[in-house]
Amino acid sequence: MDPNKKALLRKKRVRIQQNFITALCLACMIFTVGWSVYAAKLEISEAEAANASNSSAASDSSAAKKKKNVSGKKKADSSAADVSSEDDSSGYDVHFVMDTDDDLSDAVFIGDSRTVGLMNSTDKPQATFLCAVGLHIDTALTDASVTLDNGNLGTIPQALEQKQFGRVYINFGTNELGWPYIDVFKEHYTALVQKIKELQPNAVIYAEGILPLTASQDMKGDSVNNENALRFSQAIKEVAAEQGIEYLDCSSAVADANGMLPEEASTDGIHMTSEYCLKWQNFIIDNT
Repeated sequence: MDPNKKALLRKKRVRIQQNFITALCLACMIFTVGWSVYAAKLEISEAEAANASNSSAASDSSAAKKKKNVSGKKKADSSAADVSSEDDSSGYDVHFVMDTDDDLSDAVFIGDSRTVGLMNSTDKPQATFLCAVGLHIDTALTDASVTLDNGNLGTIPQALEQKQFGRVYINFGTNELGWPYIDVFKEHYTALVQKIKELQPNAVIYAEGILPLTASQDMKGDSVNNENALRFSQAIKEVAAEQGIEYLDCSSAVADANGMLPEEASTDGIHMTSEYCLKWQNFIIDNT
């Protein structure tokens, strides 16, 4: 073959190969760009789907939480609207009150051994208790029997000077049921109320009536009985009216159908078990 023809043929083959390679490279470039665009769109779509899913889940969670809160509120409202009594195992019709969110952090309870029982039974540790076994109304202002913030024993007035309270609950009278002169009781009760008003000018003061005793305690024939409890409670009510403070009758929280403390509510006919102390506490919360 003519050498010139061979050279021409070789150049033609090289050109064809170059064109093929160029076309192949161009095709690869197009494929690469196309795939990159596709992958980017796919990633964006997946991200949008994930965001939509998360938003939906958050919305569902929020709705569920709101539904739960509403349900809980309705349940609490329903409970509060329930009949305020229940039959206990003894067959007595015992007043029943629901607890609330009130932590009693602004409340102080002043009293004798019955208030000590409330202090030992309470599930509201934020409450303050100024009480002592054997404390009487005539020594409440002078007997150094309550613990002060510094750990020392002091009087109720000294303790009330340490902090201002929103509510003050007074419970005296059980230890005084044997007093022959009810007017003397009223005088000492009035003096205590006036001192509390002086030291706690912004507090709402509640004078509590005397809680009932059991029938077995009544049968002992001594002065600590339900008849005297009613008499002295009336005296407390009169002092409350005279001094412009609130009178609070908590008897229905713990009394049976006969107006007495059920036998199972106390081991000695006077001081109540923890269960009944909590009924007393919750009644106070729900009614003040």
